Amino acid sequence: MDLTQGNIRKQLISMAVPAGIGMLFYTLYNVVDTFYAGLISTEALAGLAISFPVYFILLAFAVGFGQGSTALVSNLLGAKKEDEAVYTYIQSLTISLIISILIGYLTYQVSEPVFVFFGATDLFLENGLRYMHTLAFGAPFFVFANVINSFLYAKGDTKKNRNALIIGFFINLIFNPILSLGIGPFPALGTMGIAIATIICQIFNVIFLGYYVLKSPLAKKFKFSYCKLKIETMKEIFKQSFPASMNMLLIGVGFFIIQKYVTGYGANASAGYGIALRIEQIILLPAIGLNTAMLSMTGQNYGAKNFERIYEAFTTSLKIALFIMIFGSAILFTLGEKMAFLFTRDVQVIEIAGSYLFMAAFLTFVYQVIHQSGSVLSGMKKPTINAFYTLLRLAIIPPFTFYFFSQSLGLGLEGIWWAILCSNIIAAFLIFFHMRYLIKKERFAKKSSAI
Repeated sequence: MDLTQGNIRKQLISMAVPAGIGMLFYTLYNVVDTFYAGLISTEALAGLAISFPVYFILLAFAVGFGQGSTALVSNLLGAKKEDEAVYTYIQSLTISLIISILIGYLTYQVSEPVFVFFGATDLFLENGLRYMHTLAFGAPFFVFANVINSFLYAKGDTKKNRNALIIGFFINLIFNPILSLGIGPFPALGTMGIAIATIICQIFNVIFLGYYVLKSPLAKKFKFSYCKLKIETMKEIFKQSFPASMNMLLIGVGFFIIQKYVTGYGANASAGYGIALRIEQIILLPAIGLNTAMLSMTGQNYGAKNFERIYEAFTTSLKIALFIMIFGSAILFTLGEKMAFLFTRDVQVIEIAGSYLFMAAFLTFVYQVIHQSGSVLSGMKKPTINAFYTLLRLAIIPPFTFYFFSQSLGLGLEGIWWAILCSNIIAAFLIFFHMRYLIKKERFAKKSSAI
């Protein structure tokens, strides 16, 4: 799809809807894993939960290299440099294969020290290690699938990945009980079986998405010499992909920092916050596809130097996202506590979740500014700036706002919620004006060079 011309609204929606549906099935995919872990044992469920910090390392590099490759390839496609786009894509695939092996080794090695640090012992520790050590062997498929898909995203095609995620959900639904609980001739592998089912899904993604990449007319431009790595191209790929990976990691670190403050108010506070986050993520899902759409849209138009179109696409996408969040916010206002009731019957936990969700009704609008601006920055090959604002809103500003609202104003736990909102509002203003300044700067440079 040529995103440098045509109806912006239609193009954004045509990319965002499939991407959003894909993310919905990815979320359900994780729910299936949690469900079957609960059927195995409490230790298995805890093992999966404690694996999240290490699993997030793997996920961060997979998503980061995928986003980095999407930005670079879409830039070149927008500039009508198809041969260079294919070359950069093949270089990204080659690098990601090497990196994924290293990431797999890293996650394998750090799993046990991390789990022990968080207090895992005996069966709790064993279940976590069986899950994470198995996933470590599948690391190349995680990263490779995301980078393979980056070519399709760069062209504005989000439907293939949607289909892969939907089919992957059903593959996981079938293999999870067979391998984890043991059905027929298959032995019960517990958390290892859950991990193997996940790897099977990732292998499917590589084959499925790879097939459509090979069917693309641009695949005819492939040359085996493109696989030979060159230092300059490697630098360009790492310059784009590594900050994107760090951005993902910072999101994980930020949530752990917030969790630490929340846990200080007791187990009920921690449980309520955890439930509220799941509900918040579900509410945000309908608009999340617009982030992917804006990355592709910005990438192609940045390559084509259509800076006016980038900003027009941003405002259009933001309006759509904010409109969607009117309904999401209304749900959180009116049904927040009732939705928390689906996860627990503890009255105090429900009240805590409800108090966070009341604040989150405002936060959903703020997130749209942050996420849309971040997608534009990534598409403009400025991932480091995006990572900086993630660090600012999740790690640098929060300690100050937490102290002010929770301690100085004496709001306690509710002060933490409003501090989160305040931190994100500050970051939203800064990232928006920085993004707009960079677009104006590029537009001015273009006019100056034309004189």
